[in-house]
Amino acid sequence: IWQQVEFGSYAADLPVWRELAAAADGPVLELGAGAGRVALHLAEQGTNVIAVERDAGLAAQLEASATERGVPVTMVVADLGAPGELFPPGSPGLAIGPLHLIQILDGGSRPALLRRLAEVVAPGGRIALTVVDESTLLSAGTAARQILPDMREIDGWVYSSEPLWVQVGDDALTVRRLRERVSPDGRMERTVRDEVLHRVSPDRLELEAEEAHLRPTGRRQISSGPNEADSTVVLLEVRP
Repeated sequence: IWQQVEFGSYAADLPVWRELAAAADGPVLELGAGAGRVALHLAEQGTNVIAVERDAGLAAQLEASATERGVPVTMVVADLGAPGELFPPGSPGLAIGPLHLIQILDGGSRPALLRRLAEVVAPGGRIALTVVDESTLLSAGTAARQILPDMREIDGWVYSSEPLWVQVGDDALTVRRLRERVSPDGRMERTVRDEVLHRVSPDRLELEAEEAHLRPTGRRQISSGPNEADSTVVLLEVRP
């Protein structure tokens, strides 16, 4: 539910994924698909999607949503921190990691995932991974204190998630959010949630990719608007 509240309405990256999917020769492999924000969107555009999610509950929800909508999504339950589990069916022509998925892994774990993607994605296929554009963090943090929280009503409950601050450490970015939910009878529950993203620059990610037998092929910028940090999409190609 919190994933739907905080990210369900985010759409700034969808044009990039549509464009890359349209040019792909084969299915699209989405890493960390969650509740299906991107996977369902691409599937509704006619793309054959293989969705990887480590949370079995989210995977079941996504599979049910795809069945309900009658769109082609194949689920794989796997932990990207243990990429040996990643055995998607078919030969994906494109793998994508939206919403800074690659930054969930630290510098000791990323190379193993990159090597596994080089094995899983078809030769000549592409990999597209987003990282935070840190040059936009300061303005995003300033704006975040001036906007309303992300909100959604689900089954009579009202959910609210307010970004409080982003702490920039030597190795990680910590995003703190205040989460509140109000029951149909007016009872409020409040928690604080910290999301940790390991810092990696596009240059560093490209270097790690080359060591994994992947070839950097360019970058794309995603402008998320005045209230959120922007993203850089690092594009890679699997060497034949």
